[in-house]
Amino acid sequence: MSLIRNPRFTSLLNWVSQAIIKPRVSGNPRSFGTQRTTLVDAELCGEKWGVRNRNEIRRMAQVAMFDYFYQTRGLQFLVAESMSKNAPVFNDNLLRKLDGCDVDDDDDDEIVRSITRFLLFHPVNEFEPFLESLGLKPSEFSHLVPCDKMFLNEDAFLLENYHVFWNYGIGREKMGKIFKEAREVFGYETGVLASKIKAYEEDLGFSRLFLSKLIVCSPSILIGNMNVELAKVMEMLKAIGFGVYWVTENLSEEVSYDWSCMHRCLSFLRDICVDENELRELIRKRPSLIFEDSGEWTVILAGFETKLGSSRSELCSLFQKLPQSQSLGKCLMNLRHCFLFLQDIEMEADEISKIFRLHSSWLGVTRLKQTSTLLLNLKGGKRRLCQVIQENPEEMKKWIMGLRVQPLPATSCKVDSKSKKMKTQFLLELGYKENSEDMERAHKSFRGKGSELRERFNVLVSLGFTEEVVKDMVKACPSILTQASDIIESKVNYLVNELGYPLSTLVTFPTCLKYTLQRMKLRYAMFSWLQARGKADPKLALSTILVCSDKFFDTRFVNRHPGGPKHLEDLKKLLL
Repeated sequence: MSLIRNPRFTSLLNWVSQAIIKPRVSGNPRSFGTQRTTLVDAELCGEKWGVRNRNEIRRMAQVAMFDYFYQTRGLQFLVAESMSKNAPVFNDNLLRKLDGCDVDDDDDDEIVRSITRFLLFHPVNEFEPFLESLGLKPSEFSHLVPCDKMFLNEDAFLLENYHVFWNYGIGREKMGKIFKEAREVFGYETGVLASKIKAYEEDLGFSRLFLSKLIVCSPSILIGNMNVELAKVMEMLKAIGFGVYWVTENLSEEVSYDWSCMHRCLSFLRDICVDENELRELIRKRPSLIFEDSGEWTVILAGFETKLGSSRSELCSLFQKLPQSQSLGKCLMNLRHCFLFLQDIEMEADEISKIFRLHSSWLGVTRLKQTSTLLLNLKGGKRRLCQVIQENPEEMKKWIMGLRVQPLPATSCKVDSKSKKMKTQFLLELGYKENSEDMERAHKSFRGKGSELRERFNVLVSLGFTEEVVKDMVKACPSILTQASDIIESKVNYLVNELGYPLSTLVTFPTCLKYTLQRMKLRYAMFSWLQARGKADPKLALSTILVCSDKFFDTRFVNRHPGGPKHLEDLKKLLL
């Protein structure tokens, strides 16, 4: 059975690709960029402040800001102190605004008074230093700053809920994550937030230490009614021997958790394990099964393997064998890459299923080189590679990234000899002279068996080209015939039937067929979008759109419209 024509296998790649392109939470929202601070340092040591040390200047600015926020604006001591000491970007911007004021830079008190006077006559938006003091960068909180308010006391419940978190033991540098992910909890009326927290303590028996960390990891549990899925997860974990302390140790405040997804993952793992003892051992050995991306990678990986025919026991065995240090997301990407490779060399569907069922545990840990690289360096055709892999799948361990690939041992079998004769006959029909230097070069340029080259040649003829025209096309661009027949057909159909190019365009520019179908669709979808907005010339040649590099394409076409870069990224998620 052909892999390409098997609906179960053709849908598999699309299914797992959609799962992989989902955006993941990354980065540390509480870290400040150092590059910007370095540039500001240079500005603060300029003509205005003479020879003063920049740290001294910043210290004096902090004193003035504290005096303004505490004495003048009447903010609570802890809030004023935090805003003055923990908002470096706001602090530096304020000092830049003072450049040009007539200040005696030899008098510390005069500098402080100058900054205080400036703040009195130029009120600042207090939400900016407040949110920065919570650990957020300006790029993270700019859209969270209210448009109709400047002063913190205009928000009736903001500081009240801030103090609820503070008194519960959640540091200000952790509140930024809560504010960014669950802004509404800072707007709860008096007593609402405290009652929600108390409910988790009393109804679920959570300790203060555990709940304070849980709130930072999952601020959404404070929105709406009590999170039922969270309660179910904790109940299931407790039933198999994992207490609150173990959960606390495995939670990371750097990410956010979806307890509904985690409950679904736990339920799935319980179904594939023989009993609770096996489930307990599996989770103890690999807690990342439920904690990495809330268990979503586990479910996606299981779905990928199931579509390839793995049984429940085989799935359980796979999860047990995967190294603890291996990310499940990375594992899935490696398996998908291997699936693409086996599909590219046209291995039968049943053989691919067999390989994944028995060898996924190490295939997920390693990443194979690209198919084109392996075909070139191994010096073997697709059929030969399939044969080698089927005889010993672990041969692929020699073909991973970072290792030098050695050519496959030479073979003198009759099949190879027959294939070479067929290839020579094919090249003679193209017009090459036997035993000539051109023939020798052609043998290297036209990769593939003679039967494969003839089949692909015939496909081009069947699409409307004459044999003489196809001969000229493949002599001009031999790489056309290195592609599978269905790929050649799909490219020609896309260019001719969907885009409306005449066959003569492909004759004059046969090189266009060497570019991937994904590249064609991405470039033309973007080009069509620009045309609709009057930002692209409709008469551009096919070569102009396809040949240029991605960087040049962005510069010449994408950036012509302000929304171009974003639309291109959306197209990549949809098409690639």
